[in-house]
Amino acid sequence: MKILLIEDNKTLANGLKKKLKEVGFVIDLFYNGEDGLYALEVATYDLLILDLGLPDIDGLEIVKKLRELYSDLPILIISARDKLDQRIYGLDVGADDYLCKPFELDEVIARANALLRRNKGYVANKIIYNDLEFDTKSCSVTKNSEPIELSKRELKILEYLLQNLNIILSKENIVDHITSVDDEFNPTAVETYISRLRKKLDTSLNLKTVRGLGYILSK
Repeated sequence: MKILLIEDNKTLANGLKKKLKEVGFVIDLFYNGEDGLYALEVATYDLLILDLGLPDIDGLEIVKKLRELYSDLPILIISARDKLDQRIYGLDVGADDYLCKPFELDEVIARANALLRRNKGYVANKIIYNDLEFDTKSCSVTKNSEPIELSKRELKILEYLLQNLNIILSKENIVDHITSVDDEFNPTAVETYISRLRKKLDTSLNLKTVRGLGYILSK
């Protein structure tokens, strides 16, 4: 899954980015609100982790703008504003969760996972598809309870396909969701990863190519 992180404290931001990547998330990190808002306009994310005390735009303004656009993107605020009325206001204007600084990085991971489960409608950290089980927390796959070895890219593509059953996804859609702004990735490489997934998962994967449009995964 792909997370947008907007935090101007570079030490905290880079530490959080590293931790999130270690547990399997794709991360775009920006240190100011303007760049973060632009990223929200041009890319698709599963979660926004947002500091409020940004140097150019107050984080609450970003929350308000998103909610005015009827965006259902989950938002986790991380902020040094720890007064009760400040936390209540942050939730009232549209944030889904509010975590006061200082915090443990593991708590951010736990809250991020909880918001993603709620937004995606998962009861637990599992996606069941035919005889496959995708664990979104450990980013691993089993077939009939037997582990399947997939590369990181293959896992991210499979997760995105599973999240979008019966929807045609273009190569560009897939690349946008499985890469960060720091990655160099040619959309044509998606074909290679799709081919590998088909070989490794065989009849478990009902994945069709829609000529000129992309791919569609169905039950």
